[in-house]
Amino acid sequence: MIRVRSTNWKVQSVNRRSDGCVVVCRAINGIAKGKTSHFLLELEKDFATLDPADVELIQDESAGFIDTKLFLEASFRHTPTTSREPLTLGKAAIDDLSFQHVPVRAALNQDRVRLLIADDVGLGKTLEAGLIASELILRGRAKRILVVTTRSMLKQFQKEFWTRFSIPLSRLDSAAIRRMRNQIPAHYNVFDQFDRAIVSIDTLKRDSQIRAALEQSTWELVIIDEAHSAARRAKSKGDQSLRARLAKLLSRRADSLLLLTATPHDGSQESFASLIEMLDPTRIPAAKDLRRDDIEDLVIRRFRTSPEVIEAIGKIIPKRKLNPRHFPLSNAEELVYQQIAELQLDMDVEKPKTRGMDLFRTTLAKAIFSSPAACLETVERRLASMRAGMAGSSAADRGRLENLAENLGMIGKAEFSKYQNLLAMLKEMKWTGSEKRDRLVIFSERIRTVAWLEERLKADLELDDDMVGRIDGGSVEADENIQKVLEDFGQLNKPIRILIASDMASEGLNLHFQSHRLIHFDLPWSLLRFQQRNGRIDRYGQDRPPQIYYFVGDSAHPRVRDMWVLEKLVAKDEAAQLGVGDPAVFLGQGDADLEEEVVANAISSGAGADAFEAEMDRRAAEVKSRESFDDAFDSLFGDFSGACAKPTMSATAQDQPRLFQHTFAYASEMLRRLHERHDGLLADAPIIDQTEGMIQFALPEDMTSDGGLGYSRSGEVDEKYMPAEAIHGGKIRLTSKKNVIDTAIEQARSDERAWPGVQFLWDGHTILSWFSDRSEIFFPDRSTPLCIVPGGRLAKGEVCVVLHGAIPNEVGSPIVDLWGVVCLNDGQAPAIEDVPSFISRTRLNEKLPNTQARADTVALQSLMPVAVDAFQSHLVGVRRQREAEIERSLDETLARLGALQSRFVEQIELDLGATEPNTALGLDRRRALKKENRRRDVEEMFSDWSSWFQRNRTMVKDPNPYVEIKAVFAG
Repeated sequence: MIRVRSTNWKVQSVNRRSDGCVVVCRAINGIAKGKTSHFLLELEKDFATLDPADVELIQDESAGFIDTKLFLEASFRHTPTTSREPLTLGKAAIDDLSFQHVPVRAALNQDRVRLLIADDVGLGKTLEAGLIASELILRGRAKRILVVTTRSMLKQFQKEFWTRFSIPLSRLDSAAIRRMRNQIPAHYNVFDQFDRAIVSIDTLKRDSQIRAALEQSTWELVIIDEAHSAARRAKSKGDQSLRARLAKLLSRRADSLLLLTATPHDGSQESFASLIEMLDPTRIPAAKDLRRDDIEDLVIRRFRTSPEVIEAIGKIIPKRKLNPRHFPLSNAEELVYQQIAELQLDMDVEKPKTRGMDLFRTTLAKAIFSSPAACLETVERRLASMRAGMAGSSAADRGRLENLAENLGMIGKAEFSKYQNLLAMLKEMKWTGSEKRDRLVIFSERIRTVAWLEERLKADLELDDDMVGRIDGGSVEADENIQKVLEDFGQLNKPIRILIASDMASEGLNLHFQSHRLIHFDLPWSLLRFQQRNGRIDRYGQDRPPQIYYFVGDSAHPRVRDMWVLEKLVAKDEAAQLGVGDPAVFLGQGDADLEEEVVANAISSGAGADAFEAEMDRRAAEVKSRESFDDAFDSLFGDFSGACAKPTMSATAQDQPRLFQHTFAYASEMLRRLHERHDGLLADAPIIDQTEGMIQFALPEDMTSDGGLGYSRSGEVDEKYMPAEAIHGGKIRLTSKKNVIDTAIEQARSDERAWPGVQFLWDGHTILSWFSDRSEIFFPDRSTPLCIVPGGRLAKGEVCVVLHGAIPNEVGSPIVDLWGVVCLNDGQAPAIEDVPSFISRTRLNEKLPNTQARADTVALQSLMPVAVDAFQSHLVGVRRQREAEIERSLDETLARLGALQSRFVEQIELDLGATEPNTALGLDRRRALKKENRRRDVEEMFSDWSSWFQRNRTMVKDPNPYVEIKAVFAG
């Protein structure tokens, strides 16, 4: 503890340089409280180290010593634990599912949390990430969090983290960024204003200023949702390459990293390896040589057919039903389908070795499978390019396409058989849109089809404009519209009844609250995308059997029938549900775009549905035959069920001291007393209902934003405490009961506001941080409570000093973090007692009368140096006990890194040979220089990782460790 510029600071790290000593510290009082600063001590004239024994003893005169109890409880709860045991399992506002415990334990077993959570669609990856984030927060290892997700997932992810785990994330959507740019100077880093934020990958891609700010920011925890979009893919697109660069940047700027995706590879080892390299680049010397045992502790992957998943939720999730709708093509459609099936284009013939996906005839087939409108749009665009001289073509091609366009124009609404069948299906099921919980999700791949359906369904079903929502991502500024439509779709009393969406809505979203019917207006050319779409309503939490509908056109022409192979994908989806595991085995890919290529080749070849199915079965059989002996295949297509290494360090753990039976009791007493002691803080007394487990109080003024450099507007709650949407009518309502918060979340789907009016009060709620800050009202900085305990609890003349101490690593995080009580008796050596034993012995957690007996504070003050010296000696002893274990663990880690580095060097030799720069000429010299560069990169990478472990495991050897006197009890 130091004092600089009239403020007290807790030192976090020290860097001794040639020009002086730089300390990084966090303010513990004054207007800078909670802020981190760097000081060059030689330039600070008022710098002083604070003596931990130099505190003012203030006798507590409150009834039952309640001020001391609250002051201590705030300190107990503000102290991060060093335990490796989970603290949140079974306590968050979620269903307690045993398979979701696995990622939490895997993360806590790691010194540097790096985990790929690749569970199947709908199994709760967001919730698993929330549990891990909560664990790290309770350990003081996630003060700064960044979540990167898709535009459509921004609000859902933010809401889940808040309502389920009380983790506030500032939502940096396009509207928030525009608003903040009017307040934040151009040279300010927007991310410096937020400790915990969520932003879309689309914003990072298109906003260079935000991207530049990101490059200058560091985070303790980064979560990348839908991480497959940042993986290396065989068919890499420009925006995907940018996503990959952003993800790699974030991986280097983060202490802990969680990657979330249901599709962690595209069927290739290189793709899977690219995600592993983000997590830990030291693991894989060569992407083509992926070893399962190298990565097993970094990956969690379970399928719906995994035994632990079936055991936990197999009987809870209603079984879905697939409903195929066969229909005959109209004469006008038959003509067009046959024309496309038999179409021979010069532009395709000129590149006979091109993949099916690159043939324009295949593009037309994909478009007509969606709708005549989409196909006509595709033809007209190509014709326009031809006429403008921008696309190579022959006169014959133009004639063929012009004739096709003319025939497509003949297909009106009445001739569009699939659409007519959709209307007939809705009539059969007597769907009118009157039932609030019978909403339809309709997927189509083509934006033109989405727009056409929106227009026609409104007219033909006589629906108002606000009854049909559309999500297609067409606008780059669509953040707000997307989030509003999706939120309204989950709200019972909102008028929306049909959501028509492109595949931008196929990943991650919860669409099952008011809907159990999903319609594939056109089947995707990818089994993965089919499953992702279905997962929007077929997921944990669905309370009705999901009904999945799709359409299959029946044609009299053999060539057209040979094109219609997509129904076979549906059959393989059913097979996957019955126990195949990873559905990627059927098409040999783990990427939707690459799966589309396989399907396109099957369609363009004209081999037919039976041949296509036989080929998928052959691939699955090959995987099954190889999985028992092929490590690489098992890495890609097998599950990872939490085979975690033992913790590298056991971390001495002690029970967290508690004076109150549970968080609700503590919060109730703290709010009551803050109102009594400081009327300006809580002007009105809190309303506390013990029976319902509910607390209500007005938003305190010091929890509001000043509207300055931040997300919240003036008068709104500061986003570091909670999202603005969590406050209803200026009141904070807290409940400690899960059933109440579950009911509130469910009720919110019927209210005008989509956020529940009640917050879940548990050990992770940010109100506890506010309590810790406000506890100084009872005993200001550099003072400590003194309690004269009535007879029978302490011996006459016994003095017990409660202290907290820590021994940090080189970056300021505690490795040893202990509470203790130094017991002093006349003429006897100090004895150290643990706090829970002291609380039990003195019955401090029970009613304790305060007799107001006066104490000799001068005499007691003289004992404080004795207590501090005794506890510091105790901490030094604990450090000595742990040093051997830590050194052994560090040696093992460095040896493991050394072995991995040797494998990298060997791989360089295999790739580039043994040529030396001083003897090489020409091509050999270039190869030798390349090898030297790779060696240098490898040495730098391993040096960085070795240094991280050394800094984070090496304890500071201060002979006088950090301690604080927290309370004094005298008999």
